[in-house]
Amino acid sequence: MKRPISLLLCAALMAGVLPARASAGVNVERKSAENPMVEIFRSTIYGALTGVVVGGVIVLAAKGDSETNQDIMRWSVVAGTVVGLGAGIYFTAKRPQPSALLELKDGSLGLHPAALQLGPDGGMSVRLLGVRF
Repeated sequence: MKRPISLLLCAALMAGVLPARASAGVNVERKSAENPMVEIFRSTIYGALTGVVVGGVIVLAAKGDSETNQDIMRWSVVAGTVVGLGAGIYFTAKRPQPSALLELKDGSLGLHPAALQLGPDGGMSVRLLGVRF
């Protein structure tokens, strides 16, 4: 009698110590600041402001006429804006995509384990159908 109980206790102890299996699907509901357009806009603005700061430092350090200084500032702002836009698009495109229970991807239907999501009202929800292009 002692042996089955000790085995059961060891199994319960090991179940609490061993890590749980992680699900491969990512379920994310994006709000306000995580909105892709907001992130791209912020990255673009921060890039333009960085271009202003870097261009201003170069103008202060360089000894030249006002037309050259205007060109330095102009192209610094343009370069900062383009780099910020590119960074915003890149980081938004590299976010993990949520998965659904049934997913249509490249013309084939796949069955994936979908995780339950807690709603703002305390309820549970599951993405049942997803389509990827």
